[in-house]
Amino acid sequence: MTIICPNCGIEIGKPTQKFCEKCGVKLTHNKEEEKLSTSDNIHNIYAAKRKLFDLNQEYYILKEDYWKTGSGYIYDSKNQIIGIIDSKKKKKIELKEADNTITATIHFKSSSFRGATELLDHEKNLIAKLKKKKISDFHSLYFLEDPRGTRWYEADGEFINFKFKIEDLSINKIVAECNKTEKWKDVLQGGNFNHNTTYSLKILDRETDRRILLLFVIGIRQIRYFRMF
Repeated sequence: MTIICPNCGIEIGKPTQKFCEKCGVKLTHNKEEEKLSTSDNIHNIYAAKRKLFDLNQEYYILKEDYWKTGSGYIYDSKNQIIGIIDSKKKKKIELKEADNTITATIHFKSSSFRGATELLDHEKNLIAKLKKKKISDFHSLYFLEDPRGTRWYEADGEFINFKFKIEDLSINKIVAECNKTEKWKDVLQGGNFNHNTTYSLKILDRETDRRILLLFVIGIRQIRYFRMF
């Protein structure tokens, strides 16, 4: 009988395995659960399939389970995993749907003084470039350029506390806020989040590309953590 991890959706290699080898969740194998097993687990996991960039998603909770390697999970406001952050040796991050499908990639160019970090779609086409502008010794801006080099989005705020707003420069409008989950605890359901490693992205409209904003926030976080530029 095929056993599926109820948390991340991968196939479990051994029927007697106690923990998932990918996400570490504890597995149970009593007979009552086996009756529900495969079909129910698959339904629950893949019900969330392809929801990561849904324009109805207002809150994204980014939990850095293993941030020393840059990896983690993305939850919705109901505490369901809808995405995966998968780091590849600090120079590359893959953004995945809950079913492990790669949807976008971040390539870091740490040798570049201004950072020119590239955001790519699932076919490796350039979406945007993430750059940093130093305002003073204590204040910097992060911004995205579109593939033609036009400044597109700008992030400004307290990056030490990872508290900032994102403005769409094409319409001069704040479209998202990034903050600790504590600020929005009244609307987030469930989850015992460690606020040192967990942040929320709140998107303020239903038009802005969720993929762009997630890549922007994850890129900024990784750059600041590893002090790439």
